[in-house]
Amino acid sequence: MNDRTGDLPLGDEFSPDKLRLARCAAGLSLADIGEKLEVTRQYAHKLEVNAIPSPSQLKSLSELLDVEEQFFFMPRRSSVELEQCHFRSLRSSTQTLKKTIAAQVEMFELLIDELEKEIAFPPVDFKTFDGAIDSVSKIEQVAEKFRREQGLGLGPISSVTKLAEKTGVLVVDLNEVDEKVDAFSLHNKRPLIVRSTAKASPGRQRFDLAHELGHLIMHQGVETGCRITEDQANQFASAFLMPRASFASEFPAMRGRYLNWPALKDLKLRWKVSFKALIYRARSLDLLTAEQAKSGFTYLNRKGFTKDEEFDELIPMESPVLVQRAIDLLDYATWRRILSDSGLTSRKVKEQFLLKVPVSPLRLVGQDN
Repeated sequence: MNDRTGDLPLGDEFSPDKLRLARCAAGLSLADIGEKLEVTRQYAHKLEVNAIPSPSQLKSLSELLDVEEQFFFMPRRSSVELEQCHFRSLRSSTQTLKKTIAAQVEMFELLIDELEKEIAFPPVDFKTFDGAIDSVSKIEQVAEKFRREQGLGLGPISSVTKLAEKTGVLVVDLNEVDEKVDAFSLHNKRPLIVRSTAKASPGRQRFDLAHELGHLIMHQGVETGCRITEDQANQFASAFLMPRASFASEFPAMRGRYLNWPALKDLKLRWKVSFKALIYRARSLDLLTAEQAKSGFTYLNRKGFTKDEEFDELIPMESPVLVQRAIDLLDYATWRRILSDSGLTSRKVKEQFLLKVPVSPLRLVGQDN
């Protein structure tokens, strides 16, 4: 919009698609937009079809949706469709929630598109498996092959997040994502794993990341979310985090009828997984009987360890660093240009994607006064 005349940009075309994208990313309904603009829901709908907002409405939309006004005059480059996304906990999340998160990811990709014009991210360095996933044994082989390709050996993985980023996967935290969506992944322009900050268990967080790596490796072009594909990704995560040969040699023997919990604590801290993951893995490798595994799960439930577990605080939480390092390399002028070309605001980048952004040198001077 022209600051002097208040007119819409001459020659630029308002994009209803970009309005719809920003609204979905903000988790707002058409009724919410109508209330903010003091118009009917029907008129708000027209704005996402063929109507053009007035200059004052455009300003209100920009403030409400936390984007720059020029955002609405940039064509929508590529959309993130739900069929592309490998959602975790798909059954418990609503369609509206999934659309909101997919829109937030598409907004994040706008930022990445501009960053990649300045910074070279690592190339994608993993091979997808194109064969049939027809057995648990096949999944074990896929996980072991991925470990070999990455030179990981058979020991614990120090950081699943750093490993994912090393292979060219971008990992992003979305602030205040509903805990019904633990994590999800997609491979659009480059592979991406989205994590929710609502989860506080480091073991479960690592398992979720490994689960999403499983989707990216095994399920390209496959619509996921059913019980079969979710189980396959879980089996991959288990095999990837706890390789059968080394894990079996370390798993402690029973103490009579009871699990050896002190030894399991040491195993949990060494492999950085949950007690539940240890027991599931041991059962899948026939290191425990079904009755012994059931006894272990019953004990954990009785102690209240359904989400968070004892000794979780001794395992460090992992944080993505790749995108943050890219931003840290930029000078302020370049950062402002990237923001302008993406149409996003610094506040959105900081609050929604939990990233630190360059600060104006003039502001730094002012803070000393």
